[in-house]
Amino acid sequence: MKKRTKNILKITSLSVVALIVLALGGIALAVNFIFTPEKLTPVVLKVSNQVLNAKLDMKSVELTFFSTFPRFGLKLTNGSLVSKALKDTLWQKTDSLVAFDKCVVVVNPLDYLYKNKITVNYLGLENASVYAYKSKEGVANWDIMQVDTSAVAAKDTVTAKPLTGGIDIRRVSLKHADVVFDDRDTRLYASLQNASLGLRAALHKERSRLSLKFKNDNIIFWQDGQLLLHRIAAELDTDLELERQTRKLVLHDAGIKVNGIHFDVKGTLQGDTVRRALAVDLTYGLHAPTLETVLSMIPESILKRESMTAKGEVMMRGTVKGWYGKKQVPAVTLDVRIKDASAKYDKLPYGIDHLSADFQAFVDLMRQKPSYADLKIFRFQGAHTDVLADAKVDDLLGDPVITFNTQSKIDLTSLAQTFPLQQGVTIQGAVEANLRLKTRLSSIKKRDLGRIRAAGKVTMNDMSLQDTAKGFEFTSDASLAFLGNDFLAARAQISKLVLRSRRLDANLSSLTATAKTTNPQDTARIAKMDCKVELNQLKGNMGDSLAVFCKKTTATISLEPGQRNPSMPRIGLSMEADTLFARAGDIRFGMDKAGFGVSAEKVRDSLWIPKGIIGFNRLKVNVPQFALPVRMRKTALTVGDRRITLKNASFRIGRSDLTASGVVYDLYGVMKHHKVLRAQLDVSSHNLDCNQLINALSFPADTVDTEEAAEEKVDTASAMKLFIVPKNIDFELQTNLKSVRYDKMVFENVRGEVNVRDQAVHLNALRMKGLDASMFATVVYRATEKKRGYAGFDFRLRRINIGKLVDFIPSLDTIVPMLRSFKGQVNFDAAAEARLDSNMNIKIPSLRAAVRIDGDSLVLMDGETFSEISKMLRFKNKKRNVFDSISVNVTVKDGNVTVYPFVVQIDRYKAAVGGTQGLDMNFNYHISILKSPLPFKMGVTITGNLDKMKFKLGKAKYKDAVTPVAIRQVDSTRVNLGRDIVNDFRNIVRRRE
Repeated sequence: MKKRTKNILKITSLSVVALIVLALGGIALAVNFIFTPEKLTPVVLKVSNQVLNAKLDMKSVELTFFSTFPRFGLKLTNGSLVSKALKDTLWQKTDSLVAFDKCVVVVNPLDYLYKNKITVNYLGLENASVYAYKSKEGVANWDIMQVDTSAVAAKDTVTAKPLTGGIDIRRVSLKHADVVFDDRDTRLYASLQNASLGLRAALHKERSRLSLKFKNDNIIFWQDGQLLLHRIAAELDTDLELERQTRKLVLHDAGIKVNGIHFDVKGTLQGDTVRRALAVDLTYGLHAPTLETVLSMIPESILKRESMTAKGEVMMRGTVKGWYGKKQVPAVTLDVRIKDASAKYDKLPYGIDHLSADFQAFVDLMRQKPSYADLKIFRFQGAHTDVLADAKVDDLLGDPVITFNTQSKIDLTSLAQTFPLQQGVTIQGAVEANLRLKTRLSSIKKRDLGRIRAAGKVTMNDMSLQDTAKGFEFTSDASLAFLGNDFLAARAQISKLVLRSRRLDANLSSLTATAKTTNPQDTARIAKMDCKVELNQLKGNMGDSLAVFCKKTTATISLEPGQRNPSMPRIGLSMEADTLFARAGDIRFGMDKAGFGVSAEKVRDSLWIPKGIIGFNRLKVNVPQFALPVRMRKTALTVGDRRITLKNASFRIGRSDLTASGVVYDLYGVMKHHKVLRAQLDVSSHNLDCNQLINALSFPADTVDTEEAAEEKVDTASAMKLFIVPKNIDFELQTNLKSVRYDKMVFENVRGEVNVRDQAVHLNALRMKGLDASMFATVVYRATEKKRGYAGFDFRLRRINIGKLVDFIPSLDTIVPMLRSFKGQVNFDAAAEARLDSNMNIKIPSLRAAVRIDGDSLVLMDGETFSEISKMLRFKNKKRNVFDSISVNVTVKDGNVTVYPFVVQIDRYKAAVGGTQGLDMNFNYHISILKSPLPFKMGVTITGNLDKMKFKLGKAKYKDAVTPVAIRQVDSTRVNLGRDIVNDFRNIVRRRE
């Protein structure tokens, strides 16, 4: 019997296991091979887009079982839902309702079939972004359910089966979502960052229940263009009950945390179909209202959480009441009262002996009633401290009127022993204040400071605030006194001030300031105010971007109505400083005996137009791309219309001197926003050492330690290197230079236009004297890296010595080697372009050139060779080795040199010479004897190179080729090639449209 039972159990177990395996196998087969994402995705998209008034799109739809065991589910990936409620096509950002990385839906279809009930077991969204938008007309982009018109037409014949079982939503999860609520109807905008949501709901015919848990990292809230809330971390945990017949939603014991502070909320939300609005009636209050709870509102980064004893009455409550709908937002009230409270931390010597406060606030975002905040009284006594204050802000959402009164004596050193400050947070010193203040916020925003009414005095003695964790320190001995008239008049005195933070570092030895306002009668104009300031040793910096040091300064600051618009401020500054140093980024400069007379007029928000004069006795500027400092002496600069105007500004750079007049544009934009530095200047100089300047560009300032080391390094450079023209420079210069040194040559009276832009230098039609000749030059130089560059030039040299010409352009010795055999003066015209190596040498294979050389009475320098030739050809004058005239046209292209036929005359001989030459110095020349004592014409062909030449006699190749017509053809070929070259390199620096 036992054996039989075991066999039955065994068979049954095996059967059940087999059935389970078979079922799981069938499910796996269906999931992986039948209902694949490739088949499910288009079906789900088609059905959804038919049902919804929206466009649903996603990467894939996958049927799940094992990950949602024991139920089937759908997993949607990389989806987006675009609403058609506002626009059917041409969608914008406001139509993008939801986008998500993953969405999982698990439902129970059997409940719908057998229990007439919809059951959602799980709905999860991860990494979602939600944009809920409502237009000015009240149309919401979340209204995406299609209106079934066919069902309405057939309602008399077909009766839909009601959901008697209701809707059961067991779990909804939203993780890592960013939610934006943009209501243009009520001008509300809210942004929730990194929000998470957990929800359960049971929806039935008469009554529905909902459980909600929500949290987020930050809430940003705007209303009508004004930022009202920021950096608010919130949590919500509540149970909601909906009475479907009355459309009333009741909150039961809702808990809200705002930045860790716990509030209790209760009340109702009720819909009104007639008004198409929501009636809001909520009350909230501080959970466990005690003084200990109030002190816990101080951030834990400042105050430790330690045990304490507290007593007294504390009350904090408020309401949210009114209608929410089209152009309607409920009003908010807040009432805070603390009566006869006291407290003491267990481990500290001092405590709060007495604390009383009465604060009320009312905010109506729709501005139907005036909003306000009213601190009727604040009284703090304890730790040798007595603070009595009251404050009120009327017209809170309009132009707030701020009133503040205080009579206080504060011992910060004792207060540090009253509260358990975090490690690294220290306060000490003493503050006394007897102050009355009244002003409008608009006066502060508009810089209309003269309309501030203040009376009393504030004194700080040995005041020190430190927070080492945040890198903050503030130390000061100061006093501020107000005269208390109907307009602002004050005197401030600071004997010591230190301010250090992660972004700002300032140190001031002393400051005295006196401000006085002319009685403002016209409320439409900025009140005129003057302030006189004397300071000593100001040192400050903002990170690595900006630094300033000022030794002793006197200044007058004025505030008056603008000339363009009297309701806008105009600030004037008249300042004298004996020493001023500053750094903006990598640019450093220092002034001696600086004087400023500038003003700035406000045109609109954050836009000011400055103008005035900046003068100094001496100025020194260091820039990172240049090894040598730039010095200026006794110069005044005019500032205005976003430009700096120079008039006979004197510069010295190493051995070079410059005098400049002209305009520099938008220097602030260059330093702050890295814009292009633009300038139009007339530049003159007595001495310009290009060798030193070019080498200074090759050695950036950070490669040397001192100015002397910089000059030594620049002067001892063995040879000039390729230099990179700085970026973001656009200079247009008109030059008048008395003496310019380049390499071993000196040029005089250099006049013409120089343009620097796009990392290129363009010398345009310069006229000069040099090499004992008159010169006209157009040159382009460009280099964006130190390994290679570009140079193009168009030279016109008149009556230049051949030897100096070869020294000036050494590559001519390679192109026209015969030149080194002559002595005399020639006219030289050349247009050429080539690539340069790192030592500024021309890369011969890249050379393209058109050259013309004209000369007469040229002497063949090799006397022995001439003697042999004169004997062989039977010259009449065997001592005179002079060529009557030579006119040579040469072009260089694709590595080949072409010498066009030209005529030479010597003694009784006249010959035409022409041919080609490779850059490897192998040539093929032909000489045709056109006139000689011989009764016939003949030709000589010379091939090979200078070390090994071959001669071949034959017929004259150039019989009539060197006629005036032929000369014009040769000139045309050279000129056309030259024009092409000049056009090519001019295109490099052509300004873009």
